[in-house]
Amino acid sequence: MSHYLLKACVNALVVLAIFSAVCAEEFNGTTYRLGQNRAEVQQSVNASKLNLTLSQKTDNITLMDKDGQSIKMNSSYLFWRGDYIYSLNFGRQVSGNLIYTIPLQGQQFVLPLKDGGPVRIILPPGFTTGDRFLGIARPTPDEFLAEDTGNVLTWWNTSQSLFIEVSYYQDDAPQALMQILAILAAAGIVLLVEYYMSIRKLRAIRKQAESEAENAKGSKSEKKS
Repeated sequence: MSHYLLKACVNALVVLAIFSAVCAEEFNGTTYRLGQNRAEVQQSVNASKLNLTLSQKTDNITLMDKDGQSIKMNSSYLFWRGDYIYSLNFGRQVSGNLIYTIPLQGQQFVLPLKDGGPVRIILPPGFTTGDRFLGIARPTPDEFLAEDTGNVLTWWNTSQSLFIEVSYYQDDAPQALMQILAILAAAGIVLLVEYYMSIRKLRAIRKQAESEAENAKGSKSEKKS
């Protein structure tokens, strides 16, 4: 009985792995793979022409078909009201991926949303998000996968949001933050102890001075009498 149960569990795990791999390959949205100072964008395309609206300028737009072959296209762009609008003409109906890069600054990625399609953001290797003090993703992603090649955040429906904002940090940042807080707490305790000891010392000095003043006053009274 246990043998059949174990076999059934293994089969279920295999089916789940295959299903996850197929879903990853067939992601029909826009993927942003974040780097140190640039993000590589991969957008699914099934059209003969496309208008691409970006908030930042890019100079290296490439269209790759399903076989990984580069497809020639005619392109032009217009800067209008803060947006770069690229007009892309492929000359024929094509199905593939549009690939380009956009600049990044710091460890925060803000993505204005132009449509309600699925969005996937892959963080740089060794970075994560989700800590309220160090950085979170807004809105909360529908799916979060921890991968060695970079943690993956996915939003399946972005029609209710104006933008996606992801603040990320190194994996060991929470431990470093806890160490810093522990050092600050220890320093605070030391300061409190020193302050308490100083107060006690000042009180002792004041009592001694008051006692000496009273003794001196008493001595003067005795001399007068």
